[in-house]
Amino acid sequence: MPSDRAPTLRLLAAASTGALLAASFRPHGLPALAWLAVAPLWVAARGAPDWRAGLRLGLVAGLVTGAIGYPWMIDLFHTFGELDLWLSIPLFGVFAAWTAAPLAAWAAMVSAWTGPSRHVPWVMSMALPGLWWSWPMVFPFTLAMGLAFRPAWIQAAELGGVALVEVPMLVCGALLGEAWRARGAARLRLAAVALVLPLASFALGSWRMAALAGETVRTVAVGLVQPNIPLLWSDRPAKLERLREPSARAEAEGAALVVWPENMFPWTLNRPFERDFSDDDRVLRRHALPTVFGAGTAADSDPYGYNSVIHMAADGRVLGRYDKIFLVPLGEEIPLVDPEWAKGLVPGMAHNFRGEGPGRLVVQPGAAGSEAPPLTLGPLVCYEDVLPTYARAVAGQPGGIEAFVNLTNDTWFGATAEPRQHLALSQFRAVEHRIPLLRAVNSGPSSLVDRTGQVVASTDVRAVSVDAPVPPEHLVVQLELGRDTASAPTIYARFGWLFGHVCQASVVVVLALLWRRRKLSATARPRT
Repeated sequence: MPSDRAPTLRLLAAASTGALLAASFRPHGLPALAWLAVAPLWVAARGAPDWRAGLRLGLVAGLVTGAIGYPWMIDLFHTFGELDLWLSIPLFGVFAAWTAAPLAAWAAMVSAWTGPSRHVPWVMSMALPGLWWSWPMVFPFTLAMGLAFRPAWIQAAELGGVALVEVPMLVCGALLGEAWRARGAARLRLAAVALVLPLASFALGSWRMAALAGETVRTVAVGLVQPNIPLLWSDRPAKLERLREPSARAEAEGAALVVWPENMFPWTLNRPFERDFSDDDRVLRRHALPTVFGAGTAADSDPYGYNSVIHMAADGRVLGRYDKIFLVPLGEEIPLVDPEWAKGLVPGMAHNFRGEGPGRLVVQPGAAGSEAPPLTLGPLVCYEDVLPTYARAVAGQPGGIEAFVNLTNDTWFGATAEPRQHLALSQFRAVEHRIPLLRAVNSGPSSLVDRTGQVVASTDVRAVSVDAPVPPEHLVVQLELGRDTASAPTIYARFGWLFGHVCQASVVVVLALLWRRRKLSATARPRT
């Protein structure tokens, strides 16, 4: 190709990697594109004149991924932060650049590699997850998020977590990139090996999913309530009725447990909250089932409260509480500065206390007096279900858990791609620990994810507002239980999580090799 066109073509190739990654994401993506995505960036980076050019190419790829895959961030800044669009859009650019940094660093490493190419696709494909999961993300996600569309492709998470799902995907793209650069029989060989990877992953994943089908030993009917409550709606009695009415319908349809979304109970509960109210504010006014619900809680003497999950038994007693630990920056926790000063500048900000540790809820399904076996749940609030390390801590508590339960309010993002992407990320937690995941989400999608990572039941995402109200909904799902995480931990839970650290170590190895080659090259250079 003419040398004057090469830089432009490399930039276009890098941009196409970002576009392919974003095009594999939910809600309308094609998951197979994830296997091809890094190939154009690989070709561009391997042909770049130096590491600085590679850095720029990786940054372009990351920026395009963010621009196409996460425009909902603009709505978040505009709606939640109450910022004008002229400020929201540049902030989104900063977010996209920050998220692109690991991809930029990786492309720089690929460009700097001057040694033999035989092993470089494999080593570099481990280095990218190592960089990715070392970088402090604002909203952690995986480049393999699109593969959750086809759960057969994410079953390796049971062995080595998300990193072990990412590595084969990245190897496939890198080998395709090497095939493009190769000639003759080598090109065919590399392309064949690359294409075997998604086929083998799908076949093995499908086999594993089928093998798990006979693990169910009992089933519990759970009612997931989706009240579709608009943001900043001040009608508290009406909000409470939107929780009660679908709960009563779920009970009539056979539910033995009801789950309400994050922080939807319209009043702050005084700590310690030990029993249901006796007046019109009662939780169990129209249904008589154990209920897991989200509420703000605070002690009278504290300046701030907690984002809490309450477990209320069918007789109204409060038997458990979990206080959210990983708080959304600015939305739930104001770091570094005085919270009151910050809230004066941006009224949409809020500040809470953090909880002290993982929670474990032991729930007795059914009406009061039921003799059904208890159900142990591990609560995760909002984006805690996208944090693999924390979910592993929840699953690893003494006695274990039989299912995760996630209470979320994604209404801040509107009817965008974010709620579906959030669901896709949560699917990995079910595979990692081979237990199901219940999700009650204020405006959807409320879902049941089974132990294979398959979304077996789900509501739609709703665009809710005070001006255009959407009726409350519910979903009665059959929660299939077959193991607890204490008696049957997965390989990932026992030691497979270390694979992510192996990927991080590979970054150190690559950097050491690059430094050594550069030093040897400088030593061999003739002096003048």
